[in-house]
Amino acid sequence: MKSHSQQKQQLIWRGLIFLGLLSVLLSACNGRVISGATPTSASLAVSLATPTVLPTLIPQMLTPAPTNTPAPTPTPVVHIIQPGDTLLGIALQYGVTLDELYQVNGVLKPELLQIGQAVVIPAPGSVGKPTNNNSGAVIAPTQPPLPVQVEHAARYQTPVGSVWVLGEVFNSTDQPIENVQVRVSLIDATGVEVDSARPFVALDAIPPGGRAPFSVLFESPPVNVIDFQAFVVRADPSYNYTTRYATLEVTDVQTKQEGTQYRVAGKVTHTGATHVVGAQVVITLYDGKGHVTGFRQYALPDDQLGPGGGVTFDVLVSPDPSAPKVANSTASAQARTR
Repeated sequence: MKSHSQQKQQLIWRGLIFLGLLSVLLSACNGRVISGATPTSASLAVSLATPTVLPTLIPQMLTPAPTNTPAPTPTPVVHIIQPGDTLLGIALQYGVTLDELYQVNGVLKPELLQIGQAVVIPAPGSVGKPTNNNSGAVIAPTQPPLPVQVEHAARYQTPVGSVWVLGEVFNSTDQPIENVQVRVSLIDATGVEVDSARPFVALDAIPPGGRAPFSVLFESPPVNVIDFQAFVVRADPSYNYTTRYATLEVTDVQTKQEGTQYRVAGKVTHTGATHVVGAQVVITLYDGKGHVTGFRQYALPDDQLGPGGGVTFDVLVSPDPSAPKVANSTASAQARTR
């Protein structure tokens, strides 16, 4: 059994050991502290891309595209023969050819022009020109022609070697027709076509049972021409004919020979109630066999052909010199309403 002193010494050692352990523990707790930046909480904002600066748009006036405007229908004018006028001078003045003047006016004799005589001037290019490639038609056919036919056609040789072909178109249908065009061909001894032309008739429209003459001049035909052919290549129905054309009546027609010419006189009366424009009378001469030997278009004064109005005409017409004897004549009048 331990003594009291031994127990006391034992307690002292135990206390020393306890104090040593306590010192070690305190030293461990008082170690170096590593301090760092306080973490920042994650931002909730969304980072947007830098906006691109767009160029400023300056308004501009846009030029509208050109509108396709239908070309006006060529309208012929009338030239009144003055002192010193010649056919060539008239053609040059209006920018047309002699052939176009002949086709529109029929047989024009330079030596027989008279002061005050009216010569119809077609719009340049509005009349077919004789060509070897048959491309003389200005207005292309839009549909097959109505069953109308060429009648009383004849070929005439001039002293200078040119060839005239004259004839007329008869409207045998029960409806009026317009834009009537004829194809005339010259034929050689072998039956081959050697030249051709496509004239229009003298009237804008032909009523049922009516007639309209045509002519074409071949200025330099081949020397071996012995025959010709003529047939209708265009004849359109004339819609609204009674409202578009005036009702004109030709009466009191008288024909008298004066030298190599024939004087045809008569009266044109407007039986309708409309005003008219482009009034004309077309006079056709025939030989003893019924062939067309000449014709002429003569302009009438529109102001005298108002509703119920009337006007007289007195016109000299020249037949072809190779067929000077005239057995018959006809006169047809026409005008558009306005």
